[in-house]
Formats: sequence, structure tokens, C-alpha cells
Amino acid sequence: MKWILIAVLIVVGVIAGIFAFEYLTNSVGHLPSWVPGHVARRKTRGHMHKRGYVAAIVAIGAFATAGWLIYKNRLAAKSAGGATTEV
Repeated sequence: MKWILIAVLIVVGVIAGIFAFEYLTNSVGHLPSWVPGHVARRKTRGHMHKRGYVAAIVAIGAFATAGWLIYKNRLAAKSAGGATTEV
């Protein structure tokens, strides 16, 4: 169950990273149709910085949480494995 949560967090981080990249590098009128906020044939300049920054924060948070859970699981496995070999 723990590894499923870690896998979900990694997938969420990758998806949020892709959205952050799209929002911060493409202007409003050139966003792909699968990105929320896309307006067809809109001749507006600028980027959606707020959405890009939020997506980047979500990606960093998801990766950090997944990394922390991996570290915690490995530490618990190492301490449980070390205790059984000493007995």
C-alpha cells in the first residue's frame, strides 16, 4: 500500500511538471488544447504564470513527499532487517 501511494505521488508530480512547463513556456494563445485555460484562436499575449507556479509547487511537493516516504520506508526496512539478524 505504501508503494502505491509513492507511485501515485510520482505520477502527480510528473503531470504537474508537464503542466507547469506548458503554462510557463507557451503564451495563452498557443497553449495545447488539452491544457486547461486554452482558448482557441485567441490573439492574446502573455503567459499564465500563476497556474504555472502553482503547478510547479505541486510537482515539487509531490516529489518531495514521495522522496520522504521512500526514505522513511527504507529506514524502517533497514531497522527491521537489522533487528532480525542480530537475534
